[in-house]
Amino acid sequence: MSVKNTIGLNSGALIYDEALINSGALMKEGIMVIKGALINKGALVVCLCLLLLPVKGQLVRVNSGVSSDSIMIGDQIEYTLRVEADNEVDIMMPEIRDTLSKTLEVISQLYSDTTTTGGRTVIERGYTITGFDAGSQIVPSQAVLYRSAGMVDTARSMPLIIHVYAPVVDTTEQIKPIKPPINTPLTFREVLPWAAAGLGGLLITGVVVWLLMKYFKRKKDPEGITLRPLEPAHVIAFRELDRLKEEKIWNKGMVKEYYTRLTEITRRYIERQFDIPAMESTTEEILGAFRIVNQEDNLLDEILKELLELADLVKFAKEDPLPVDNQTNLNNAYIFVQKTYPMFYREENGQKVPEQPVLVAPEKEKEVGDA
Repeated sequence: MSVKNTIGLNSGALIYDEALINSGALMKEGIMVIKGALINKGALVVCLCLLLLPVKGQLVRVNSGVSSDSIMIGDQIEYTLRVEADNEVDIMMPEIRDTLSKTLEVISQLYSDTTTTGGRTVIERGYTITGFDAGSQIVPSQAVLYRSAGMVDTARSMPLIIHVYAPVVDTTEQIKPIKPPINTPLTFREVLPWAAAGLGGLLITGVVVWLLMKYFKRKKDPEGITLRPLEPAHVIAFRELDRLKEEKIWNKGMVKEYYTRLTEITRRYIERQFDIPAMESTTEEILGAFRIVNQEDNLLDEILKELLELADLVKFAKEDPLPVDNQTNLNNAYIFVQKTYPMFYREENGQKVPEQPVLVAPEKEKEVGDA
C-alpha cells in the first residue's frame, strides 16, 4: 500500500509516491518538478523587480471629471475631458454632440483648449451636461484614438457615476395652483422692430394711394393738364450770356471755365433752336449741320467756327487767348443768337410769333427751362 506525503515548497507543494523512490523514477521526476518550481519562482522575482523600477510617463493619459457628483433633475454641471500625450503623438478627440448617454444630455460645449509644455500636449474640453432621469447615472468612458510610430491605438477615460435626485414632494399637502405669468415691462429694443415695420407699412401704403389717385385722376380727365408756352431758346441763351458777362471770370484767371460755359450756352441754344444734337457732337459736326440750315448768311458760319475752335484750343491745347479775344467771343455769341432766332418767327399783328409754338405742362416747365 502506497503512502502519499505532502512536502511544502514555499508557495507550492510536491506530492510523490513513496514506492516510486525505490525505483528512482520519482527522484528523477521530483528533481524535474523542483527545477520547474524554481524556474517559476525566478520568473516571479523578475516581474517584481521590473515593477519596482522607475517607469517613464505614460504615452497617452485620458482623464474625465465632473464639477459635482450629485444634482437635482434638470440641474446643469460641467463635464471635463482631458487628454495628455507626447508631442509626437497624433490625437483624435471623440465627437461629443448632444448626448453622453441615454439619460445624460449635453447642453453646450463650454471651451476647448490646447497647451504644450515640457514635450507634452494637453487637450482639454468642457461641456455643460444635465439629466432628467432620477437615479445613479453612468457617464460612459470616452475613447480617444491616437497614432504613434505608425500604430493606431485607443485610450479610454474611466466611467463616472452621477447621482440624479428627484425633488421630494409632500403628498399630504394640497396641490397649489399654477403661478400666474410674470409681468415684465416692454423695452425699447423690443418695441423698435414693430414700430419700424408699422411706419414702413404706412409709408408704402401712402405712396401707393398717392400713385393710384394720380393715375385715376389723369385717366378721368386727360385734358385737365394746362399747357403753357415753353420759354424760347434765345431768351434762355441771352439770360445765361448776361450772367456770364456780369461774372467776368476770365479776368480772374478762369479762362478755361469761361470758354466751357460759353460753348455750353451756345451748344444748348443750337440744340433747342435748330434741333441739332450739339451737346453730343464735335465742332466739325456742329458746323456741318449748321451750314445745312443756314444757307443765307455765311458770316454766322464764320462767327460760330471762330468761337468753337478757339474754345477747343483753350480747353484741350491750353491756349491762352488775349483779353480782347475773350470779350470778342462773348460779343460773337450775342450776335449769333440775335441773328438766328428771328429765322423761326413771323410777323402777326405787329408782333413776332414763333412759327410752331411749343407747349409744356406746368410740372415740366421748370425741368425743361433748367435743362
